[in-house]
Amino acid sequence: MDRAELIQELHKIAGEMAKPGQDSSPVEGAGEGGDTSLIDRYGFSSLDALEYLLILEEKFEVVFEDEDLTEETLFSIDGLATYILQQKVSGSPSS
Repeated sequence: MDRAELIQELHKIAGEMAKPGQDSSPVEGAGEGGDTSLIDRYGFSSLDALEYLLILEEKFEVVFEDEDLTEETLFSIDGLATYILQQKVSGSPSS
C-alpha cells in the first residue's frame, strides 16, 4: 500500500467514526488533505482518537508505542500515515 492509498484508507476509517454533522465524505485526491486534523474534519475527541488508534493497530498490524503518541500522531492523518509506513518498513513486531 502506498502513501496515497494509506491516507485514503485512514480517512475512510475515520469517516466511519465521524461525529454527526462532521464531514465524513471521501477525500478527493488521496495524496492531498493528508495533514487534515482528526478533530477539525471528524470531530474527534482525544478518546475518539485513541479508539481510532486501536482500530488502526489491528487493521495495519502496527503498535503505537506510548512514547510515540504525540499530538501529530494522535490528531494528524499525515502523521499517522508516516508512523504506520515507518512501522511497516522497520518491521516492528506487533502485539
